[in-house]
Amino acid sequence: MVANTKNLKMAVTAGVQILIIVSMFPVFAERKEDFTQQTFLREPKDKMVILGEDILLPCRVQNKVGMLQWTRDGFGLGSDRELIGFPRYTMVGNDEEGDYSLQVINAQLVDDAEFQCQVGAAEGVTGIRSTTAVLTVLVPPEPPIIVQGDYLWTTTGMTVELTCEARGGRPPAELAWVDGKGDVVETNTDYKTHKLTDGKRSNAILTWKFTPKREDHLKSFTCRSENSALKQPALASITVNVKYAPKLDLLAHSTRILENSNVQFTCKVDANPPEVSFKWYRNDEQILGNNRTVFVLNRLTRENNRDAISCEVSNTIGTTKATHTINVQYGPMFTRKLENVEADLGDRVTLSCDVDSNPKSNIIWTSEHSTKVLGTGPVLVIPKVTPETSGVFECRATVSGFPQVSEKVMIFLKGPPITTAKKTQFGKQGDTVEVECMITSVPKPSRVVWTRNSQILDIDNSRGYEIIKQPLENGMRNLLMIHKAQSEDFGLYNCSVWNEYGHDSVLIQLKRQESIPTLIIIAGSIGGIVFVASVTAVTIMCVRKRSPMKIRKFQSRNKGKDSDTSARDYELKVQVRSTSSVSNENDPGWNITNDVSRAREANDLYKFPAEYSDSVFTPVLETPASNGYVPYVDYTKEYTPPSVQQLARLQCSSQYLEEIDPRFHAGYANPYLRNSHSTLPSPHGVYLNNRGQFFSNTFPQKHYITADPNSAQVQTSTVATHV
Repeated sequence: MVANTKNLKMAVTAGVQILIIVSMFPVFAERKEDFTQQTFLREPKDKMVILGEDILLPCRVQNKVGMLQWTRDGFGLGSDRELIGFPRYTMVGNDEEGDYSLQVINAQLVDDAEFQCQVGAAEGVTGIRSTTAVLTVLVPPEPPIIVQGDYLWTTTGMTVELTCEARGGRPPAELAWVDGKGDVVETNTDYKTHKLTDGKRSNAILTWKFTPKREDHLKSFTCRSENSALKQPALASITVNVKYAPKLDLLAHSTRILENSNVQFTCKVDANPPEVSFKWYRNDEQILGNNRTVFVLNRLTRENNRDAISCEVSNTIGTTKATHTINVQYGPMFTRKLENVEADLGDRVTLSCDVDSNPKSNIIWTSEHSTKVLGTGPVLVIPKVTPETSGVFECRATVSGFPQVSEKVMIFLKGPPITTAKKTQFGKQGDTVEVECMITSVPKPSRVVWTRNSQILDIDNSRGYEIIKQPLENGMRNLLMIHKAQSEDFGLYNCSVWNEYGHDSVLIQLKRQESIPTLIIIAGSIGGIVFVASVTAVTIMCVRKRSPMKIRKFQSRNKGKDSDTSARDYELKVQVRSTSSVSNENDPGWNITNDVSRAREANDLYKFPAEYSDSVFTPVLETPASNGYVPYVDYTKEYTPPSVQQLARLQCSSQYLEEIDPRFHAGYANPYLRNSHSTLPSPHGVYLNNRGQFFSNTFPQKHYITADPNSAQVQTSTVATHV
């Protein structure tokens, strides 16, 4: 009913306008030549306005005569400037300037229409119309919404559809999905719009289908809405909680695993949900009793190289298994013994050297004929075997950080056998006797024959013969064993050898070995015992002579008695004090402070008393007047034994025996046993012996029996005594 009333009003208004215009045409026609034609100086143009904002549509007329009005979608808004009935519309400007612009305040969606400025006809002037201006009202859409909400639970491998809507936009909102990395999603999206009932606004919908991954867990996805009426995009976000099976990182704690070392493995897990269980495998065999994140292998060997260690982890979503292959590093080792090669002259020979190591070995070949490297790698080819290219070859394998290993192999030239042996060999009658024959033969000998006195020995009879063959690299050691050898078994033997290239033999004389007499053995044993005892005695004497206590005792004995020699038998008569011949320290006649010694050159060591020529101590012979007594002579000026320190310097050796201090000689301190002292050193001073050693004849004072130094003359009435 309301719609019909509105349409009726619009129709009536349009009819009235048409009648006015039609009635004006005759007048304008009659006065055409009397008035200047009215024109537009400025006409309205198409414009856009955001909902709620103001807009101005310009209209300026020159020589305006007729009535002016604005129309909206062909409906006149009125001719007065206030445009009563349309409170948001106003014609602004003034008549003098001819400005009749339409101002729209607080634009609404109803203002989204076509506007035209019209001037009616007058007498002699025709009516005019401006260009139609389209006013577009922009409407911002509502904030976007995500149909699934703000939080989404999902699982890896499942397809998820996210839907974003932005409603009521004019024009429709432009939507886009932005992933967790900030990148706009351009695939697997679907964009749709739906107009609302007003025919102006629209709803926009953007759908995105994707399969979440573990990396998308707890990431936010954003829906972005843009529109001409929006100054900045509107956003909506959703957080995705992705459940996923465990992700594993199996680590070996040792970067370099050596043989006989231990290694620890750690299984790092990332899972949602985080409740997990562990299983460990070694070469696909489960290791029972280990459900922890750590697994330890002890004392790995080279056999464990390339073993597969696996960690299996499970949660409610799934099971994941990670495998680590062990790389055990070890030094080189030969896996097969090198075999000697037998070759004919000129043959081509290939030598092979199989080495196991990790990392791979560096292999070189050398020979006994040269220090140069003949080749590298596990195989060495000798194109042509000659005497110079045969012999010993060596394969050497090296790995950095490990000891080098090497092995030798021989290339033998085939040829006739060669026999060698000791021409004469011995054995004892009654014992088992060995007759040795060394055989060099490549190839191996096909026949070996022993003969004695040109007769082949029958090994199978009961004579007690036996042959023992001991293989060698290039032949054999052949032994003829004669058990309980008899006298007739000694003689000339022949060792003959054959191979496919020839024959050789050698003669061996087997002789009887005589037993060593028992008496010689006993004598040798006794001699050895005596020799050992002698060496022991000499050693003990040397040790004793080096002892300071022994030297001190030896010194005291020489002070307390006269010297005597084997060359002459003298009895010295020395005048002492008449009271006694026994020393008395309390008697003033004994001097304990005068301790002077003499030294003598080493060339006087073994002189007999008669060899001395000291004329100072001329012997005083007995006379009847003296009645067997001689005057007292102070011999202390001539002899004082050396100190213990001086004696200790002398070493116990054969040279020491040649350098005995002459003061120890029996004739040194006895004037009756020597002729002269011209060869003796002066009483005081430092002397050099024949070994280049210095010594002094002045020693620390000791308590010795000495004469009173105050006695200046010989006493006549004294008692003779034997000292």
